[in-house]
Amino acid sequence: MTGFVSAYADQIDRGSYPAEDATLETHLATMKYLVRESAAAGIDTDWPSRIQALAERAINAGHAGTSYASLVEVFRGQA
Repeated sequence: MTGFVSAYADQIDRGSYPAEDATLETHLATMKYLVRESAAAGIDTDWPSRIQALAERAINAGHAGTSYASLVEVFRGQA
């Protein structure tokens, strides 16, 4: 985790989000699976659903091919 956090922090500082591990679009597919399987198991899906919605907003704003760190653009209101 610390490796990802450091790499993502650097990307955020630079304002450039190369998908070095996986694209946001790939992460979204995993998020959808997590939400679906959590719901099927009776687990609360509030938090993962919110993250999924943020990812969808970022993708709709053109960040599909970028890294997970590009979600910061949604938080900043720029996506």
